[in-house]
Amino acid sequence: MRSYRIGKGPLIGLMAAVIAILAGAVVVAASSDPAPAPQGPPAEGPPQEPEERSAATPEQPRSAHRSAERRRTRIERASAWADGRAGRVAFAVVGPDGKPHGRNEHELFQSASVVKALILAAELQRIDDAGGRLDPAVAAELRRMITVSDNDAATAVFDRVGPEGVGAIAHRAGMRDLRASETWGATAISAADMAVMFADLGRVFPERFEKFGLGLLGSIVPEQSWGIPRVARERGWSVRFKGGWRPDPGGQIVNQAAELRRGGVSGSIAVLSDRQPSMPYGIETVEGIAERLLRGG
Repeated sequence: MRSYRIGKGPLIGLMAAVIAILAGAVVVAASSDPAPAPQGPPAEGPPQEPEERSAATPEQPRSAHRSAERRRTRIERASAWADGRAGRVAFAVVGPDGKPHGRNEHELFQSASVVKALILAAELQRIDDAGGRLDPAVAAELRRMITVSDNDAATAVFDRVGPEGVGAIAHRAGMRDLRASETWGATAISAADMAVMFADLGRVFPERFEKFGLGLLGSIVPEQSWGIPRVARERGWSVRFKGGWRPDPGGQIVNQAAELRRGGVSGSIAVLSDRQPSMPYGIETVEGIAERLLRGG
């Protein structure tokens, strides 16, 4: 094999060229962003707490925190109003968290005609369980019971469903305080229960009669649309509701529960009162609470 000798001069030049190329590569590498390190599976064990927890955590976003603060302020305003009213007053509101909040919200009151909303659901469930159709005469009876609060119609329907039917609807709606009675108007209810029921009316009615039931609660005559619906509709809310009122030896009973819907947002309010000096005074009590709960909303 033939060998070749390289002189010192050319060899030194070749080595210098190689060193220059390698130095340039190092400079380019140093100036580039490093590739991200591959992410392995998360370490086992509980997540580490940050050194300082902000007011808004992942479990309680800032928007939810602000919403809770606004609700608390409104409840405080409504409670202050209720404190200055005669008789007993309770109210509850259900918002996005699905829970009732209010004043004396678990105290029991006589229902008066508010319970007709449950009697309506119980009758529709009875018909659905029997696999029957909604007879026009029964539909008209239910319409009178709800839209004009006809007591004779309520008594006729209640004779068919009984306190057991009302109790079954209360259980389905998630009501915990209700005490059914052999006399429909003496059913014991709480503001929390009524707000919970009206916050999710969809689960109260059988599916095939849901549109009919909701339609009745949204078609109550104007002269009975005082209180929550009057205040809410002025603020652009759509309302389904039922009121109840009657004189009592201790004074006037004035109750109301309502579902509110606006722009994809929904909620409910229930106000119960007794020992009111008069019907107009009781209506003023309900409207004053509704105004303070909906102020700014």
